[in-house]
Amino acid sequence: MKILILLICAIAVVLCTNHEAMAQNFAMEFFGDAGDSAQAPDSDSLDVTGKAFTMEVWAKATGPQNGDGILINKEDSYEMALRNGDLFMFALQAGAWDWFGGHKPTMNEWHHFAVTYDGKISQGWVDGKKDPAPTKSNNIDLVAQDGGGSPFQVGRRVCCGTTPFLGIIDEARVSDIVRYTKEFDPPTREFEPDKNTRVLWHFNEGKGDKINDDSGNKNTGEVIGKADWSRDAAPIQPAPVQPGGKLTTMWGRMKISP
Repeated sequence: MKILILLICAIAVVLCTNHEAMAQNFAMEFFGDAGDSAQAPDSDSLDVTGKAFTMEVWAKATGPQNGDGILINKEDSYEMALRNGDLFMFALQAGAWDWFGGHKPTMNEWHHFAVTYDGKISQGWVDGKKDPAPTKSNNIDLVAQDGGGSPFQVGRRVCCGTTPFLGIIDEARVSDIVRYTKEFDPPTREFEPDKNTRVLWHFNEGKGDKINDDSGNKNTGEVIGKADWSRDAAPIQPAPVQPGGKLTTMWGRMKISP
């Protein structure tokens, strides 16, 4: 009996260790080149409408931005960026395609950036704190005009001159729900998908030119230009192992005799 228990404990350690090893936390680095991006083709799941929306990302600027340092962009729908050097700003197609925000994050440090929209207020968040700049009252649906089938992009936009990001990006997620309504502590683990997740890129592949979408919507991304994988990833841990995994299954199949 004791030997069997010890064996099960050893298996648990191995499984947990393997999970951590497989879930290495990479990120994507952008070098301020107009040709650099991570992008996915337009899809219905990326065209978010209604009165509930969140986009968020972990990012680390490695130098002043030359123009709009785009973090996330879906042209004529939603985008957020570090503009005019390093001001965190965002734009939503909800009555007006205008930039709002203005918080200035520190450079060469990781920050969690988010934007929420609840049908009335579009709100920026930096490291769980409300952006101090005034927000915009819209009181209409988020209008997801697809801009002629424009792609979902991380690291640049396809219009308007020099817009590439200079820095490292990790954990990009877009949701059709308001995920933050009051100040919060920045996430300590990778984002987890749920029914409201439209796209979720962990950037953990570490090689190749494909970016897996963990949302279930098959918004697979592609690495474009000189953008490259980086081990300088966001200060977060892999998502926790879900109940009912390999260890639970194995335990259920084993019969312990007294």
